[in-house]
Amino acid sequence: MIEKKDLFNFGYITKKLPKSLYENLLDECNKAVIDNDIMISGLTGKGVPEHYYVNKNLNDLLSFVEETRIEYDNTFPNLGNIKVLSNDVNYFIETPWINLQKKHEFIPNHTHAGIYSYTIWMKIPYNNNDRYAGNFEFTYNDITGRIHNHLIKLTKEDEGTILMFPSKLLHTVYPFYDTDKYRISISGNIVFDVRK
Repeated sequence: MIEKKDLFNFGYITKKLPKSLYENLLDECNKAVIDNDIMISGLTGKGVPEHYYVNKNLNDLLSFVEETRIEYDNTFPNLGNIKVLSNDVNYFIETPWINLQKKHEFIPNHTHAGIYSYTIWMKIPYNNNDRYAGNFEFTYNDITGRIHNHLIKLTKEDEGTILMFPSKLLHTVYPFYDTDKYRISISGNIVFDVRK
C-alpha cells in the first residue's frame, strides 16, 4: 500500500478591493505624476516604469493590506515564522508605490524585501490573448530544482484586485504593445518591525 504525502509550499491569494477604496486609489494614481513623490527603486532604469509613493489614501490602503495579510496567514500559515530573530516582532507595512507602466516598458524578474508582498491591479488598458504581453508571471523551483512558471493573464476584469504572495517569490511583468494608455498598479511589502 502506498501512502502519498505532499510537501508544503506557500501560494498566493487574490481578492477585490472595496469599490470606494478602489475609486479613491485610482483617482490618486491618475494624478500621481503631479501630486506624488517619485520613488527610486533597485529596478529603476531605462524601459522600467516610473514609481510614485501612495500618499492621500495611505491609511485606508494599509488597513486593507493588513486585513489581507491576516487572510493570507489563515490560508497559508507560518510564512512569517522563520525564526531568525531572538524575539517575535510585529509586522510593518512599508509605504506602497504606484507603478505607471507605458507601452513597451516591463518590470524584470525580481524579488522584494520583506515577508509578504502585494500588487494591486488598478488599470489594465487592454484585453489580449497573447501568451505573454502585459501579463504577470511567477518563477519558482520545485523540490528537484526544476524551474516552473505560473502565468497570470491580466484583463480589465482584474482591475481592483490585490494579489498577495511571499516576498521572495520571483515575478515579472511583461510589456504590452497595443495601447498608449498607462497600465497602473500599486505594490508594497510587509516587513518585520524592529523600529524602536
